[in-house]
Amino acid sequence: MHSNAPKDLPFTGRDPIYHGVHNSIPWCIYQAQINGVLNGYARIPDGHTIDVDGLDVHGGITYGSGECEGWIGFDTAHAGDLWDLDELRCRVGVHVTPSGVAWHAQEASLRSGRSWERTWTVDALKAEVFRLCDQIAAASTKAGA
Repeated sequence: MHSNAPKDLPFTGRDPIYHGVHNSIPWCIYQAQINGVLNGYARIPDGHTIDVDGLDVHGGITYGSGECEGWIGFDTAHAGDLWDLDELRCRVGVHVTPSGVAWHAQEASLRSGRSWERTWTVDALKAEVFRLCDQIAAASTKAGA
C-alpha cells in the first residue's frame, strides 16, 4: 500500500488510484477489476448511519444499501456510461484488460445520444465523488444536531 494512502479503505490489499478528504469526508477512487472503469467511494463518519438510498449520485449507490455506516460508493459502468480509454491509459496510467476494451466497445456501440448517457473523465468522477462527500457531510451534521 502507498505510504500516504489511508489505512481505513473499502478494499484491503488494493491501493486506490486517487484518495483524499473533501468537506471532512474521506474519499477514494478504485479501478474496477473486470471492465477497467473507475468507481468512487466516500466514508460515512464513525458514529453515523445514513440511508444511502436517499443520496443523489450517478446511478445510485451500488456499494452499500439502506442504512449504512463506513464506506459507500457508486460505479461508472451503467448502461450509457463510457470512459475515454486514452484517459485511463495515459492520464491515469492504468492497464485496461482485453475484457475492459471489449466492454468499452460494446457500450460505445449501444450509444444513441440519450440524455442520461455520460462519458466519464477523472475530473467528472472526482466532481461526483465530492458531491457525494457533501451529501454525507450534510446528513452527518443534520443527524448530529
